[in-house]
Amino acid sequence: MLELLRFEFKRLFKSIFFRIIGIYCIAWPILITVMLRLLLGLVMRDAGISFSELGMGSSEIQYITWLMSVGFVNDLPKFLALFICLHVGRDFTDGIVRNKIIAGHSRTSIFFSYLLVQIAATVALCVVYIGSALLGLFITGIGVNLNGGEMISRWGTAIIILLVLTVTFTVLSLVFRRRAMPIILSIITVVVMSTLTAFVGVYNLPAKTIKDYIAVRDDAYDEMLKDEYYTRAEVEKMKKQYNTDYYAQFGWKFCHPVYLITNLGFNGDYGADAVQLINGDAQYRNELDFTGNFISEYMGVEYTLDGSELTKKDLKKIDSMHISYSTINLMYIGRSLLYILVIGGSGYIIFRKKNLF
Repeated sequence: MLELLRFEFKRLFKSIFFRIIGIYCIAWPILITVMLRLLLGLVMRDAGISFSELGMGSSEIQYITWLMSVGFVNDLPKFLALFICLHVGRDFTDGIVRNKIIAGHSRTSIFFSYLLVQIAATVALCVVYIGSALLGLFITGIGVNLNGGEMISRWGTAIIILLVLTVTFTVLSLVFRRRAMPIILSIITVVVMSTLTAFVGVYNLPAKTIKDYIAVRDDAYDEMLKDEYYTRAEVEKMKKQYNTDYYAQFGWKFCHPVYLITNLGFNGDYGADAVQLINGDAQYRNELDFTGNFISEYMGVEYTLDGSELTKKDLKKIDSMHISYSTINLMYIGRSLLYILVIGGSGYIIFRKKNLF
């Protein structure tokens, strides 16, 4: 096993494609932070103030630090899909796998040597990407804020999520002898995931939160009935109209189960894409807050569509309205580890029975 690991790591470091990805992980984050700094500078100049006078708050700097450094979770999958399939897949066409068997190495050692090396390579690329992003933020003067080190746990979560794809691509490369099929399947996986992740995260509202809200909302209706603000007929009509289906509509019923069993909600939950920045929602949050799903705000005035006159302050008392990121991290890590075990284990079973000659 150790001999195979040394051999695979040597091949990895000699790979031109791997070096290109490594250079990308160094250059791209720095380039993006420089472009962001130039853009901020132009905006400030048009506003008649300097960048130093912008005075970004701690939360804004934290979010920019997070957004720039976590970019690997969206940037690397397409590179990994091609690199792993080409790097591992060529061993069948070049006869390297066959030679390993002839040399006396077990299929177990061969399978896990490939898997461990690709996992290590992915982690290394992620660390390089993060380090380069932090360096870019530092040298451009934007600043770095890791929220007291808490951000490290979010990076770890993102890396483990990416490892699910690494294991998937490696298994596909070892299961199919022809390189074309793993590449096609891997690219399709990346395209489908990048498409679905754009909107699955929008439907992260838990069913329990809807149930808890309706219970509190109905109590508010009853109080308003006692105060003769509404008649009983009006209250009964509103309870029937604004029921569970009103808050859990078709999109939620379709996408929320997908959200629960996959990692496609990561970008939405963690604000890991530029949409929030474009929309002016550049805040590094310590929890998911679902009160905005039920109460809107216009010109500083809060209102509900169901006429309950509840406020966000009222809803903050509901435990299910809030989920801390420590809990969310555990949810994503647990789900990812399960995927890794299932995909890796299934691939191992197939590889053991596969005709390698």
